[in-house]
Amino acid sequence: MTSVEQVVFLAANVPWFGSHSGETAMLPHLSRLTKLKTIIPRESVSRRCVGKLYSMFHGWPPRNQYISFSELHASMLYRSKKNSVFHLLRSEAHPDFLSLWDEVPKNIVSTIHLPVALWPEEYRRAVSRLSSVIVYFKSEMERIGSMMKRPNVKFVHDGVDTDFFTPAPSRPQAPPRILYGGVYLRNEPMLVRMVKRLVEKNPELRFDLLVPQHRRKSPALAPLLEHAAVTWHAGLNDEQLRALYQNAYLLLLPMNDSGANTSIVEALATGLPVATTDVGGIRDYGGGTLFPVVTNDDDDAMIALVEQYLSKSGWHDEISRTSRQFAEETLSWRLVAQKHMQAYRELAL
Repeated sequence: MTSVEQVVFLAANVPWFGSHSGETAMLPHLSRLTKLKTIIPRESVSRRCVGKLYSMFHGWPPRNQYISFSELHASMLYRSKKNSVFHLLRSEAHPDFLSLWDEVPKNIVSTIHLPVALWPEEYRRAVSRLSSVIVYFKSEMERIGSMMKRPNVKFVHDGVDTDFFTPAPSRPQAPPRILYGGVYLRNEPMLVRMVKRLVEKNPELRFDLLVPQHRRKSPALAPLLEHAAVTWHAGLNDEQLRALYQNAYLLLLPMNDSGANTSIVEALATGLPVATTDVGGIRDYGGGTLFPVVTNDDDDAMIALVEQYLSKSGWHDEISRTSRQFAEETLSWRLVAQKHMQAYRELAL
C-alpha cells in the first residue's frame, strides 16, 4: 500500500455523547480527505445472535455481542480490503478481537484513550500485540511503546466541533455559574469540598452539575444532593449541553487522572476557562500554558485559583479568548482529521 486509499472505522456507541461530541464528529471531515467506511455497533436480535455465535466460536467470555458483530463485519472487510487502513477508534472496547493476531498488522490502527493504570490485564495483553497506535495524550507514550513488540506510537490531539461549540454572543449574567460535568476519573470528593468552601466565601455562586441521575447518590456526591447552590442536569440534547457551557463563567473539573477529556475540549471551544488538576494528559490541552492547573487534592490552591478567576475579570476574559483560539487552531476536527491522515501514512504504510 503506497497511499491511504480507504479508511474503515470500527467505532463505538458512547451513549452519553450527542451528534456533536466524541470522535465520530470527525468522520464528515475525514470523508473529504479519503474514502470512508464506518462500522458502528447497532442493536438488533439478529446482530446479537450472530455476535454471540462469533464470540462462542473464538471462545471469548460474555461480552457486548453488538460489538462482537461489528468486529465480525470488520474482519470480513479486512480479508477483502487489505489495502485499507482499519482504525479502532476506541481500542479499549476490543481486547478479544485484537487477540486474533500474535502481532496485529500495521494497517490496523488503534486509538488509546485511557491511562495505563486503568487497563485490565486482557487489554494489556492486547496492547502488547499492536503495531500501530494513536494516543490522545503524551504523558504515557513512551510507556505504551515499551509494552509493544514493535513500538510505533503517534500523538494526535482529541478534537472538538468548533463550528457547534462556540462562545456565547455575550458574557453570562450574574450570579456567576460554575460548571462541572462527567463521572469518569473525576475527583468527586474534591469537588464537594470546593463547592462547600466556595459557597461559604461567595454565597452568590451557583453550580451546574452535569451528572447522570444514578451517580448523584454515590457516597462522594450525596452531600450535594440538596445543596441550595447546586442545579443538577442530565440527559441533555446537544443544544442544551452547549448552553450550559455558554452560560457558565468557569469549568471546575478536579480530576484524579486523564487521557483526553471531552468536557475540557468542549469548554475550550466555547471559550470557557478551565480550573482543573495537573494529571495525565491535561497539559496536552492547555494545562499550565493556556490556563493554570493545581496539584490534585490541593484544596487551597484550587480555591485560590477559582477566586482569582472571579476577581480578575480581565484575566478571565483573556484566558477565554486564548482558549477559543487554541481550540480553533489545534483541536478543530477539520485539523485533527488532517493529522489522522498523516498518522495513517506514518503508521500503516
